[in-house]
Amino acid sequence: AAEVLEKIHQVATSDHSDVDCFLCVFLSHGENNHIFAYDAKLEIQEMTALFRGDKCSSLVGKPKIFVIQACRGDKHDEPVKPRDEVDTLEKKAMVNELVTDAGAVYTLPAGADFIMCYSVAEGFYSHRETVNGSWYIQDLCNLLKEYGSKLEFTEILTLVNRKVSQRSVENCLDANALGKKQVPCFASMLTKKLYFSQR
Repeated sequence: AAEVLEKIHQVATSDHSDVDCFLCVFLSHGENNHIFAYDAKLEIQEMTALFRGDKCSSLVGKPKIFVIQACRGDKHDEPVKPRDEVDTLEKKAMVNELVTDAGAVYTLPAGADFIMCYSVAEGFYSHRETVNGSWYIQDLCNLLKEYGSKLEFTEILTLVNRKVSQRSVENCLDANALGKKQVPCFASMLTKKLYFSQR
């Protein structure tokens, strides 16, 4: 674990002035808000905190993408049938106006411009095939290849959520896992739309 933290700290303290975006991917075992190194577990928030604007100034205003492929609990997600129609209620939007007397100064919160991409919702198993690898990474890679230069990143992640959620466990030694599902999730603190294009 110390080796991983040392590497993360080394990257966080590097100069990123010449990059437009930062990407960090973890493929490991995990539980809740931790991932496992070979000798101990690491808190995800402890690692991402090193890249906050108040710690890593060369990434301020730039997207910081963290992809976490790991279990986040020990529950299986059950299959359910969707309803044909969804009831919707139209609500009038209320406007909450902020008035200030001071001149405008452009600043960003230190925690801005992160996007956390998880292979599964908190509390659940993340599924992986022994030959092809994890459902999430397979579908993320395929959809990035297909739409990476066409769609905004959160739109791609939504397609990944859909693709992974359409899968079911079909071949597993654990009979309790058969037929079970998985849905990824992401939490975006991005302040701008994120498109990938060649420099």
